[in-house]
Amino acid sequence: MANSIINGVNTLQADLTGKTVVEVRGMLTQALNIDPQATPVVNGTAVDANYKLVDGDELEFVKASGTKGC
Repeated sequence: MANSIINGVNTLQADLTGKTVVEVRGMLTQALNIDPQATPVVNGTAVDANYKLVDGDELEFVKASGTKGC
């Protein structure tokens, strides 16, 4: 099963089961233009960088509203 990785309008479907959020961020920072300050959210709940993805998780990198930049 695949995981959905979302950053703004950028979306990727990939099997990243077992990878931590910090590993995914490192692998996809450039490809998805992930802001280093963005909060990781899995299935609608904020998680820490050590969270390991499970089958079907949707990981989204969210910037706080009202912030400008990248």
